[in-house]
Amino acid sequence: MIDTYYRIKSLNDLGIHIHLHCFEYGRTHSEELEAICETIKYYPRKSGFLSCFSIKPYIVSSRKSNELLKNLIINDFPILFDGIHTTYWIKHPSLSDRKKFVRVHNIEHKYYDNLAKHESDLSKKFFFKVESLRLKWYEKVLGGINCLFSISNSDQKYFNEKYHNSKLITPFHPFIKPECMPGFGEYLLYHGDLSVNENAIIVISLIDNVFSKVPFKCIIAGKNPTNQLLIKVSGHSNIDIVANPDNKEMTQLICNAQINILPALEMNGYKIKLLFALFAGRHCIVNSKMKSGHDLGSLCHVTDSDVETIRHIHQLMGEEFSEKMIEERRKLLPENYSNQINSEKLIELIFNSPSPSL
Repeated sequence: MIDTYYRIKSLNDLGIHIHLHCFEYGRTHSEELEAICETIKYYPRKSGFLSCFSIKPYIVSSRKSNELLKNLIINDFPILFDGIHTTYWIKHPSLSDRKKFVRVHNIEHKYYDNLAKHESDLSKKFFFKVESLRLKWYEKVLGGINCLFSISNSDQKYFNEKYHNSKLITPFHPFIKPECMPGFGEYLLYHGDLSVNENAIIVISLIDNVFSKVPFKCIIAGKNPTNQLLIKVSGHSNIDIVANPDNKEMTQLICNAQINILPALEMNGYKIKLLFALFAGRHCIVNSKMKSGHDLGSLCHVTDSDVETIRHIHQLMGEEFSEKMIEERRKLLPENYSNQINSEKLIELIFNSPSPSL
């Protein structure tokens, strides 16, 4: 995950030694991570059928590892659990005297409920709904630890009202300052993981109701587009798909677009692709659900109807992205989304928090 990698990198840059424990299921070991961590230990994820029958959520129970617990016990370092899915051992008696923190990437039970709402496959819909209920019950493990690190304003409000131990730490990302280019781009761009059902629904709607209605070149870029999407795009001469671009190619697509258009179906967590669009792209059109949870509305064009979106597109395709617009981003983005400032906050909160035994 982008937030995880750049958080580790930023902490390492400030002299913090990271002992990383991570679960693997098919991916190769990361040389990039090994270069910025003191040690890395890998554990297999138990993603088989039996993990579905645990009272704990599947995303938690499939990450049970006795070896992980043994390795956590052998020192007294603070523990940062990266996401609620990594917290299987968080209440274990052997860790009762340890400083414990959780990075919460979103409100997981709401996220899974939204997955169920937008899923057409009945077996997947059932799984997502059950997982949502289990996560809602399980979420209480987040109480009584040193601190939660929320990723967005809306998540911060939710967790702090419920557990009274949350601090806002905005997403970590690859940018030091905005890298937007002035002038004009040649196309509209939507980017995201196209294998995610929510994104697929958004893309189909954009094709039917926006992209097919404008005379401009439109690009859809992302991971694993479905055959249905590829067939649908083939019927429109002004729409192209870029499948599985690497990080460099995706950044170039964002930089060279005239408009990054990024609506969302639900308000949950933080859509880090919006930060990419604002740090590297030109004009950005979002809807209210994408805007919710952060303070970047002044840098975006917000619209909640197809008619208004098309009107904004016609206007912005003829509007130069100016040095003044770039300067506004240079002022607002590093102030609120600085990896170094966020790392310094983490260091202060983690190392100056009292131990449970004190």
